[in-house]
Amino acid sequence: MSGGRGRGGRGGSRGGCHDLSPSYANSKENLIHNTQTFAERPDSWVYDKKAVGTKTTLLTNHALVHLPKETVQLYCYNIEIFQNRKLVNKREQASPLFHDFVRRNRRDFPNRLDYIFNDVNLLWTSSKLPKAEGSVGDNRSYMVYKYTTRFDFGQNIREDQDKQLLSTLVDAIATARVRSGCSKFSVFKKCMFMVGDGTADDQIEAPLSFQLGQGFDARCGISIGVRVNLRAGVTACYDISHTIFSRPGYPLIRLLCELINHEPISDQDFEEVWDERLRSAVMTERNRNELDRILKKMKLRYSLETAIVIDRDGNVTNLAVDRRPKEFKYYQLTETTAQDTRFQDQEGRWWSVAQYFLEASNIRLRYPNLPCFMEMIRQTAYTAPQRFALLQHIIEQKPIADVPAAVDNNDSYMTRHGLSIEKEMLSVKATLLPPPTVVYGEGSKFEDVNRIGEWEAITHDPIRKVLEGSIYIRNKDGPQLKKRLLCSVIHISSPENGKNQIYYDHACYHRLMNAIEEAGQPVAWENYEERYAAIHGVLDYCQGVDNPYSIVEFFQKIKANLDNKYKQDEDEILIPLVLLVFQIKCSTLKGHRDQWDNDYNFIKYLGDSEVGIYTQGILAENLCAIKETPAICKLTRLLVEKILGKVGTTHRKLEREGDHKSWTKITDPKSPTLILGVDVSHPSPRDRMENDIRKLSVATVVGNIDFDCSEYRASSRLQESGEENIVRFREEITARLNAFIQNTGVRPKHIVVYRDGICEGDFQRILYEERINIEQCCVDMDPGYQPTITYIVVSKRHHTRFFLKDLSEGHASQGFNVLPGTLVEDTVTTKDYYDFFINTQVGQLGVAHPTHYYVLHDTWKPMVSFWPTVTHALTYMFCRATSTVSLPAPVFYAHLAAKRAKECLDGAWTVARLRNMRLSVDNFHDINQLTQAININTQLDGMTFV
Repeated sequence: MSGGRGRGGRGGSRGGCHDLSPSYANSKENLIHNTQTFAERPDSWVYDKKAVGTKTTLLTNHALVHLPKETVQLYCYNIEIFQNRKLVNKREQASPLFHDFVRRNRRDFPNRLDYIFNDVNLLWTSSKLPKAEGSVGDNRSYMVYKYTTRFDFGQNIREDQDKQLLSTLVDAIATARVRSGCSKFSVFKKCMFMVGDGTADDQIEAPLSFQLGQGFDARCGISIGVRVNLRAGVTACYDISHTIFSRPGYPLIRLLCELINHEPISDQDFEEVWDERLRSAVMTERNRNELDRILKKMKLRYSLETAIVIDRDGNVTNLAVDRRPKEFKYYQLTETTAQDTRFQDQEGRWWSVAQYFLEASNIRLRYPNLPCFMEMIRQTAYTAPQRFALLQHIIEQKPIADVPAAVDNNDSYMTRHGLSIEKEMLSVKATLLPPPTVVYGEGSKFEDVNRIGEWEAITHDPIRKVLEGSIYIRNKDGPQLKKRLLCSVIHISSPENGKNQIYYDHACYHRLMNAIEEAGQPVAWENYEERYAAIHGVLDYCQGVDNPYSIVEFFQKIKANLDNKYKQDEDEILIPLVLLVFQIKCSTLKGHRDQWDNDYNFIKYLGDSEVGIYTQGILAENLCAIKETPAICKLTRLLVEKILGKVGTTHRKLEREGDHKSWTKITDPKSPTLILGVDVSHPSPRDRMENDIRKLSVATVVGNIDFDCSEYRASSRLQESGEENIVRFREEITARLNAFIQNTGVRPKHIVVYRDGICEGDFQRILYEERINIEQCCVDMDPGYQPTITYIVVSKRHHTRFFLKDLSEGHASQGFNVLPGTLVEDTVTTKDYYDFFINTQVGQLGVAHPTHYYVLHDTWKPMVSFWPTVTHALTYMFCRATSTVSLPAPVFYAHLAAKRAKECLDGAWTVARLRNMRLSVDNFHDINQLTQAININTQLDGMTFV
């Protein structure tokens, strides 16, 4: 390497563009998975089918990009920047260093204003640098550059041209002016954050960039994603994010004092002067407005760390024992002081805030004369109309207050390279898909005729019942045995509270059991007339203090000693269920002390895998929130629906013989369908550095076991960290096929795969490998068995948003978002694949995020509206919610099953240590043992992963 600094081995390319040698290029093209073809887009459009749904027109946050009419030749260099001899790969760090190196080394970089840098590792120039490769800087901080290839930048995009590289180049040119040192923007990750002087813009509702002082700075960030393969052409997808940069752990009371003082206050001054002043101070309207302006949309942390506990006589006893911080979004300050602000508790009693702290926690407020902070329960975010107005302003390339436009067609970088971006949002045609009819027991139905996307079940009056027959043990050939839940309770207290028992109103337990019974799933009763539910066993357990093996013995005891006195008929079978009442979340506890295990994972493993007992966790404070009339309590609704799903009691299905023809076809018992949800859960970057089970990935496959596609079962497998293709995928498919056949008695005629977690660059390889595994699995079962196979990739990793042109088409309760069931299949979909967007989630305060679907393989080839309408219908099937969700239910179930597998994996590791067993992630036998541990006990027949 040139440069004369003796740094051999540092100049290799990292993510730059390379010239492929002919032999390598040919070998890559000849890889067998590159010879397959993807499913073709149908010849017609759902939008053109007048009988399907309602037609509308939307706007999207894409704008057309015009590439240079005359081809511009650019030279591409790979860049590596080192600081303290470590490679820098963060944009906010690499970009300033790059421009500083260029500025200080004119001999190597003579045309500084001609350079386009992608802020990480690529440099383009219209003229070659004096040397093909070299390095600048000193022995500790330096930059290495190396020429890689020439890039032809113009309207004619060759088939062999790197599309991702072209996208990166367009983005880099459009934002070069801002990223190369504009004082009104700062770069952080992929966003350009506006740094204004706080001046408001008359056309924007609120200041978007203003310095808050006292360690706070609020900025609005702009990002641009360039797509080069869309049907509309090359587009720039604009998006925004509102981020607050703050100093962690900054006390709010100090912030108030410094606002009043107009300068920082020392610890000594605060204790000797300001503390006494605050005891009698009255907050002025100006103080209130300043503090409110600074804290808007901020995340705060509430802690009792410095609180002082007093006894009934007012004597100080000790520091507060509960020091767990709670994070919340700031909403506003109360109008009155803490001693005058009143609220009503769950039992109808009225308290002042100061009185409540004193009575409930024996904590006397130090400054009861000051106002309180109100928590905003819903996440603060731009509404859809607000986000639309802001994006429209940015796309029109208008300045905001004193901040110039983020993209400007007239800047020197754009004009020099012949690039321009249109100043208006693209318009897209859309179809509001027909919703399915949701069916409950006893003839209860819900038809989403107004496309609200949500309904009531437990909170409905009367409560909607479970489906007929779903309360019986799943045994198509044996006797019909009714399930009756017999519940036990484990009270799990925090070691920070010593051996003190958890306090909660035990009537709440009986209310929960009563709600389950009213929903149609029988439970065991101690006194049915008084509505006292049976409690089979109780265990008090203190985390980090008691021997965890006591829980093992408790599970074994209740499993072996089911009391038949709770049976009401001979045709019943008692199903044990353990309610885990936690004082605090186990993950929170583990965050305090690394030496403590996450006992939730340990208990889930015992119940779900080793012993085979259904479990349901709940915080004590949430259990106390269950109302006397459970039907009106949303928390009860969530718990009931989760428990019903866990124990395999089907609460609802979609109407099979109704007007939804696609759903009728996919649930036809004469031509049944197996729907699979597939996902791979990877460890975090931090966990990948570990030497234990945390560095492993978990692959999960879920599949329905009924004709109605409402009941799913899962299997999981461990594999190497970061590996997206599933090892031994054929075995997982076999398990799902066998479960379907066992429960229905027939083989599926159609297999549909919803695959999550893969990007376009992996489509060819993973589709080929997983499709071949499915086909071979069917051949192994019977050489003549050839079901149709459909493979659909599900993606949320995009920034495309849709907005109503006419707000009257939306609902105010949904923040005027596009309605659930909105299908977009043109303009911003790709030219390369059969893909479409569907927005199915219920919008509230923020902007609804549509899901992007790619139909990569399809031998069924139904009518054009089939896959969009079936996919939409599946978002009504998620058993934990009485609303549509953003993904088809099988995909959500795969997410949850992978999460549960990770929890059980951690729990199995903990149990092995308790038994003085040593497991190794490098030992084949141990991996097999752990794989068995992350899968459900065969005695449990339900969706335990929900």
